[in-house]
Amino acid sequence: MKICLDAGHFAKNNQSPVNKAYYESEMSWKLHLLLKAELERYGFEVVTTRADQKKDLGLEARGRKSAGCDLFLSIHSNACDSESADHPLACVCVSGRCDVLGLDLAQTVAKVMQTHSPGRIWKRKGSGGADYYGVLRGAATVGTPGILLEHSFHTNRRATEWLLNDSNLRKMAEAEAKVIADYFGVSKTVQPTPAQTPTPQPDPDGSFKVRIICAELNVRASAGVQYPVRMTISRNEVYTIVQTAKTSDGGTWGRLKSGAGWINIGAKYVKRI
Repeated sequence: MKICLDAGHFAKNNQSPVNKAYYESEMSWKLHLLLKAELERYGFEVVTTRADQKKDLGLEARGRKSAGCDLFLSIHSNACDSESADHPLACVCVSGRCDVLGLDLAQTVAKVMQTHSPGRIWKRKGSGGADYYGVLRGAATVGTPGILLEHSFHTNRRATEWLLNDSNLRKMAEAEAKVIADYFGVSKTVQPTPAQTPTPQPDPDGSFKVRIICAELNVRASAGVQYPVRMTISRNEVYTIVQTAKTSDGGTWGRLKSGAGWINIGAKYVKRI
């Protein structure tokens, strides 16, 4: 599983009008690095859109950095004319692929920050029905579902004070990483000490790799079409199957090594390699 993290803005940008110590650009940079470290504890491969906080990159270009990823997540704080507004907001891609995860993340931000208003999602279309937000539009062009996550409002003094605390940002990173891991069905990887390292045991069904040969294939929570879809994967992507199962309709399903879920491994969907 591969995730692309994007820190909103660069250098010293979007200073709070109610707390001069706060810059959205600095908070988002800190948080996206903390989140990267937490996601890597779960075994995710994590890339970022920029290597230098002081250098800018165009909005759509940042989104396109997510090519080959399972999720694009851009970190921000919001702003408005009212100092009392504090609801976290997940701006989700118009395709609808991130509605569930976006709401989970927004509600988690509300819970961790203890905002007065609950988290919510927002979806906005631009020209031709494409995503309005440039980073999400860029991610969509390379097939990556995207979320722009607003961590309350930096026009709210209480929110800025909370977000200026590094220990709070660490708590937020831990909570968001868990939400993302739960969504993809991934458990945190615990590395045993050398003395406790177990002898590798082969899977009873034998592990093998498959290449996706259809345009898109649903990854479901368990073996069978009756289970919810967790994500979709695309043509030519390669995955390792560690367990197989037969369903009553005669289908054959395989469990992904990543833990993301199960896919139909019938001949019209995958090719064994």
